[in-house]
Amino acid sequence: MLDMKRVGKNIKAARAKKNMTQLELADIVGVSYQAVSNWERGNTMPDITKIPDIAKALDIKIEDILGDEESSKAVSKVVEEKQELLTTEEITDIAPILPPQIIKENINNSERDNKLNIKALVELAPYLDEEFLDDLIKEIDVTQIKELVELAPYLSEDALMDMARRLGTTDAKDIVDFAPYLPDEAFTEIVPKLTITNIEDLVELAPYMPEEALDEFVKKTDDDKLEELEDIVCYLSEETLDAIADKAISSGKVKSIVKFAPYFEDNTLRKIADYFLHSKDTSGLSEIAQYM
Repeated sequence: MLDMKRVGKNIKAARAKKNMTQLELADIVGVSYQAVSNWERGNTMPDITKIPDIAKALDIKIEDILGDEESSKAVSKVVEEKQELLTTEEITDIAPILPPQIIKENINNSERDNKLNIKALVELAPYLDEEFLDDLIKEIDVTQIKELVELAPYLSEDALMDMARRLGTTDAKDIVDFAPYLPDEAFTEIVPKLTITNIEDLVELAPYMPEEALDEFVKKTDDDKLEELEDIVCYLSEETLDAIADKAISSGKVKSIVKFAPYFEDNTLRKIADYFLHSKDTSGLSEIAQYM
């Protein structure tokens, strides 16, 4: 993809070699001197239609401005209005200076074997409008969801929901980076398909999951792993916390959840206290007493 800093340096070097001021170049090309200044500092790129004018004014080739032969060929296709479509590689290469409509037209008219892959789509996302990007994502295989994370900020909630519906069985760690962008409704679709191999994966997802979805996972936790839930108890509903206490009581693992006491409701604490009382466990009783 075109490097704005590099293009700016090339324009500045060629202008200086011509002993031309920014204002003089601006007058010839038909832009403000501020525009030329921004090009040379690498803050913006020249409009694609201005690049041949800049090259002519500075007595250089388009390739000398862009710093790449392939990029200059792609620009020539556009400014000379050739009938030949841009390839996927050419589109991604000169995307920063392509009008959005030209990008869309070339993508829509591409042959099926020249359609965008995930890598190209990620590179083009900042230059595409949300509606068009949403349509493109429908054709992308979502099984490799980790590769799609960089697209998430540019997608609508509807597109993210569609991806969630199309997703198959997935390892929880593969959607951790995606989680901040997912609407709550998407988790409803994803949760039944998640495979959690260790509690750490759930800990990373917990801040983003709706309470109901998280509760469903926790209720399936084995008795001997209850203490591993310590880092997510603050996200759980009162009902689920009560269910955890019941599971611990029935399995005799109450000691493992004493540290959850600050999050338990009074009724749950009383059940735990009764357990310790009947089992004559005074140390356990004293541990939860401060929270009652």
